[in-house]
Amino acid sequence: MTTQKRTRYAIYARYSSDMQNEISLEDQEAVCRQMVAERGGVVVGVYKDGAKTGWSLDREGFQDMRAAAERGKFEAVVMWKFDRLARDHNHAVMIKMLLRREYGLKLFCVEGFSEDDEDAGPYGAMMEQMLAVFAAFYSRNLSTEAKRAKHQRAIRGEFNGSIPPIGYDLVRVDEGTEERPAGLYINPRQAAIVRRAFIMYSTGDYSDAEIADWMNAQREIQKLRADRQPMNKHTVRDMLQNKTYTGRVSYSETLYNGTLGEGKKSSRHRKTWYEGKHQGFISDELFEVCQQVREGMVSHRMPTNRRRTYVLHDRVFCARCLVAMPRGLQDDNYGKMRPAWDRRRGTGYYRCLCKERGYEDCGQLSIREDDLNEQVVAVLSGLVIPEDFRERVENAVRSRVENEASLRRMEEIRQIIERIDFRWDHGFIDRDEYFEKRVQLEREIESLRPIDYDELHEAADLIRNFRTYWEQCAETDEPDEARQQLLAKIVEQVIVYDDRVVAIALHGDFNVILDGEESMPVEIAEVLGEKITARHSEITRGRCGSDGIRTRDLRLDRPAC
Repeated sequence: MTTQKRTRYAIYARYSSDMQNEISLEDQEAVCRQMVAERGGVVVGVYKDGAKTGWSLDREGFQDMRAAAERGKFEAVVMWKFDRLARDHNHAVMIKMLLRREYGLKLFCVEGFSEDDEDAGPYGAMMEQMLAVFAAFYSRNLSTEAKRAKHQRAIRGEFNGSIPPIGYDLVRVDEGTEERPAGLYINPRQAAIVRRAFIMYSTGDYSDAEIADWMNAQREIQKLRADRQPMNKHTVRDMLQNKTYTGRVSYSETLYNGTLGEGKKSSRHRKTWYEGKHQGFISDELFEVCQQVREGMVSHRMPTNRRRTYVLHDRVFCARCLVAMPRGLQDDNYGKMRPAWDRRRGTGYYRCLCKERGYEDCGQLSIREDDLNEQVVAVLSGLVIPEDFRERVENAVRSRVENEASLRRMEEIRQIIERIDFRWDHGFIDRDEYFEKRVQLEREIESLRPIDYDELHEAADLIRNFRTYWEQCAETDEPDEARQQLLAKIVEQVIVYDDRVVAIALHGDFNVILDGEESMPVEIAEVLGEKITARHSEITRGRCGSDGIRTRDLRLDRPAC
């Protein structure tokens, strides 16, 4: 018996910190799930952005949804209202075009109209656009009022930020008292360190990076940044150009990069400074000397080469850094290796950024791009899907903690259906009531099912025929970009130790760890395996040998080292 394939839905929810009348993320998800159940679909992903403005696409939840859409994880997106996507009307139009035309998605909203509704027609498309214009006008007016309020605060000498500069403590409005009203107050110990940093820089004998190293060695700075990345040359550069230390406050309008607002623009050189109510601890004379030193240190940069496409860009990580990552540190880029071009040798390579980002030098060597790509292709080309792969994944899905609630609710609904069937069999309810309740409950079961197993066929096909797809990319107009897109559908992380690939994390919670004794020290291999296991619910392990690498869920059919 064949069953009709269910439509896979993603849910997107967002609220803004300055919009107090918006419903919560949980409530948005609940009404969206109800709509999906009524449509007979299944929810395969929920993406959320809390306290994120709709004027920018610099939102983690939205970017995750976009990446999943690019990999074809769902066919439709549902949200509370379309203004969850963007507040600016032009942004909303372009985002909808991207999702609909580039990814082939259908877009629906709980409150409002959609041109993708089956009976929408021209009227539905017109109403969708009209409501988007009204929402954009409301948001723009609210944004204008917020900007005006911030500008007036700066004119009155009040600090607008939510995070105080190093050397100050911030008393927020709801924390202020008559004796200590809201504003900035000097932290004596931190201020002494910042003042010393200004004096060091004013001599012209210290670079930003050297001052960062000195500050990171101070116990007060170590306590301050215990849960954040250490000071680096970029944070020191910003600190030494911050006039807040001279007793002033700034205002600059928030602007965004790109057509769709991909990230905030730097406010450097756009700030207007006003006399502040707080006390400064850096004199105007010392501040100006530091700016003159900086102007003398600016060097002329060499022109860059034409843009290159690195097929594993943003996916290469250093094994040493991942193993040594401090517990509790929140830094998604920790251990990431950056691609660069060596003009002298005419080759690309990846290098670890730990020292440049203010962390201790890990000792990882740079690795040639060509060598890295060859190793990854060799591993992926040798992966074989075992016969019982589908059953293993299904068992894994059912055992995951996050699916317990859905599976429990599905069992409750099945029991309700049995009771309704009993009442129908004994004539306790009429035909119309029976079929209405039965259909409603069956739809809810379909929407609660944790995963659409049809996705496994696509994943298996990509792995089973990887070498063929890789070679076909060479026949396209942009082979590197095609190969980058291919790997993006399969690989989440490539982890290297010196010049060897020691682990590959695949999308869908599966990994291949190549833990040969010659690849890296045993103690590092053990910790690395534990960290990847903690991040992914299912793991495949192997050891290099003459007969290939055998794994629990995937295996390499040929030796990889």
